[in-house]
Amino acid sequence: MRHLKSEVAVGAIVGDGAWLGELRRELFALLAGVFAQARSRLAAFAYIGALLAEPGDRRSCWQLAEQAGHATPRRMQALLAEHRWDWTAALQALQRFIVGRLGDAEAILAIDETAELKKGTATVGVARQYAGITGQVENCQTVVFVAYVTPRGHAPSDFRLYLPKSWFRGRARRERARVPARTRFTTKPALAAAMVTAAARARVLFSWVAGDEVYGRSGRLRQACEKAGKGYVLAVPVNFAVRLPSGRRAAVSSVAAMVPAAAWETRSCGPGCKGRRDYRWAWAATASPRHWLLVRRSLADPADLAFYYCHVPQGRPATLTVLITVTGKRWPAEECHQQGKGQTGLDQHQVRLWCSFCRHTVLSMCAQALLAVAAARPAPAPRPDGTLAAAGRAGQPPAWHDTGKLPATPADRPPADPGMVKVSVPEARRLARLAAAPMTRAAREAGYAWSRWRRRHQARARWHHYHARLKAATHPP
Repeated sequence: MRHLKSEVAVGAIVGDGAWLGELRRELFALLAGVFAQARSRLAAFAYIGALLAEPGDRRSCWQLAEQAGHATPRRMQALLAEHRWDWTAALQALQRFIVGRLGDAEAILAIDETAELKKGTATVGVARQYAGITGQVENCQTVVFVAYVTPRGHAPSDFRLYLPKSWFRGRARRERARVPARTRFTTKPALAAAMVTAAARARVLFSWVAGDEVYGRSGRLRQACEKAGKGYVLAVPVNFAVRLPSGRRAAVSSVAAMVPAAAWETRSCGPGCKGRRDYRWAWAATASPRHWLLVRRSLADPADLAFYYCHVPQGRPATLTVLITVTGKRWPAEECHQQGKGQTGLDQHQVRLWCSFCRHTVLSMCAQALLAVAAARPAPAPRPDGTLAAAGRAGQPPAWHDTGKLPATPADRPPADPGMVKVSVPEARRLARLAAAPMTRAAREAGYAWSRWRRRHQARARWHHYHARLKAATHPP
């Protein structure tokens, strides 16, 4: 019966049984139609629950089956490799869940890739290739992800496994990994373009696409965004050429040198964990009335420049504020990678086949989406006197919302009570395990007290980080 506990864990992620139970039922109802047999459906639900509850460093079928209360890992292994169910349909169900809970007309699809380090050569997609997590060439898989980003929260919503060219030197290796016969070599930007096109066709609610230089220099990706009627803010290299209103083509580095000093503005692209992310910004028109070049300059090092090629669809106003905001929303894709690997076993599988890899990735993304949506729970409405509703009765976890204070000037003194930061995805998973573990009410309340302490300590650290940045900006060295 321990597999039932795993399902209960999904419904108790942050302690509010009604709220999290509703999330669990909603996601599982969307996923249920994907599975032709009850055994596959129950195994998948137990797999998601075990990903959330398993405390170990590895989350192979052995560990997940033990956590779910199965006698052997056979059911988990069959779920990934043998049972008949469509992982692409499960991915579409997950997307409906994410958009249904986090959907926003101004949502951003943030594109980024991540490396999953592996040993050996048999795992599908493994090759010696550059891994951003280590900054060097490693034996790894590379997966291109799309994160759905809104002001309320963010979660990975789509993915494509990148197969290097070495996997297309003959068919034998692909056949051993059971790669679909129709698969052809596809670049990472082309994979990203396919995901943007698929999201637009599925009528996913979003308006913008953001990505780094790997994707910014891809004409195919830019064309896919424009064909879908979506805007983009994509980083480009210094030698990227744009056509100026005069008709002359020039590298973006040359365009930045032409910007007059009065045209630069100091603005923030959003708050960071250690302070406001303030930069100097300038934008320049191009020969196209819907395309712009955005240039970012570091305040500490004026020679440190970053360039972004931007498209604003017809009928939408082009404003510097909007473009800067989209620029600052690319980092959630990286955070999704970190959370997926650290919280829901995204890269901790021990599978070798194409279908098994895709199924594990989708189920891991489902677990992460539950945490992300739970952590994005709206703040309680203020009372008439301006105060917020109580965090809960004794034995209940702390509220989700951010009550942390921030300094306004360098002269501000640290507050006696710094408040608490918003519940994060890692904190949500800790609370999930706490809610599911058999313990006395006093022991559970002690765990909630530790959660409140962590979030209050984080709020205090954030206050001092922001204060230090304010002082540095006011009194530069």
